[in-house]
Amino acid sequence: MTDWPAPTPAPSSELSAQATIGLRPQDGSRAVLLLLITQSILVSVLFAVHVPLGLSALIGVIVTALAAALLLRPALAELLRDTRWRTPPAIWTALGALGLGVIASRGLLIFVLSLSPRAVSNLPSYPTSGLDTWLFIAVGGLLIPLAEELAFRGLLLRGLERARGPLFAALVSSLLFTLAHGNPAQMLAIAPIAWVLARAAQHSGSLWTGYVIHALNNGGALLLAQLLSGSKLMAQAQGQLGTQKALPLQFGLAGLLVAAAALAVATLWLRPRADIPAPLGGPVFSVPLAAVLVVIGLTVVASALLTR
Repeated sequence: MTDWPAPTPAPSSELSAQATIGLRPQDGSRAVLLLLITQSILVSVLFAVHVPLGLSALIGVIVTALAAALLLRPALAELLRDTRWRTPPAIWTALGALGLGVIASRGLLIFVLSLSPRAVSNLPSYPTSGLDTWLFIAVGGLLIPLAEELAFRGLLLRGLERARGPLFAALVSSLLFTLAHGNPAQMLAIAPIAWVLARAAQHSGSLWTGYVIHALNNGGALLLAQLLSGSKLMAQAQGQLGTQKALPLQFGLAGLLVAAAALAVATLWLRPRADIPAPLGGPVFSVPLAAVLVVIGLTVVASALLTR
């Protein structure tokens, strides 16, 4: 499965740099596994022992950075040599891709509301207060997106491209990114964003384009939630989500149609650059990937049990 096109003329130095990138799918799987352990498990444990959520998230990012520097040094060195690391973000591409991703995400949520409004009421909340709230917004809006982009669209996406090509890489990395968020309702909202993140990186040739999308999406959502926290509008919305009847099915189908259209436009527009080298083959499944799937599975089960 690949949509790798015939290469068009590209600067020889740039093409040579891309062709010699030695990232493998295993490198990305190790990075994702490390991120899941430090960001999901460690942060949950710290919060469970009453460390404030914002501080827990910051500690998780620091531990992630230190562990990556120690355990993933060769892969990170390869990433630093990649042209995607050194290419500035395409801002207009980021804004357009974010808009399409958000439209698709909200369309899918409307579809879910037409089937089961209580599923959306199970979306996770972030209990913080005071200065810790703003620390959490800063970490969740700036640092966590950076860590996730390096793991998923930096190491994993590039390694999968090298083995199987851009379409396979975008699909698998987007699926793992979506599943890693645990909550089923949250997955539906994240899946379109995950897809445009992968395609935007491939289309623009810059890892930082995805980071701009990710930071704006996370930071905007967290900031909006904080600004509306305690407001009458938020209280009414939370109350209705738990008690209202499902939206009319025609609304849900309309939302699904809008989501499909937005994703189709994003996919057709965000075509991978033609200078991505041809896939080399090699194994994709590995022990680190198996561990990632196990951790994701446990996270999904725990999330389902906690939100029943």
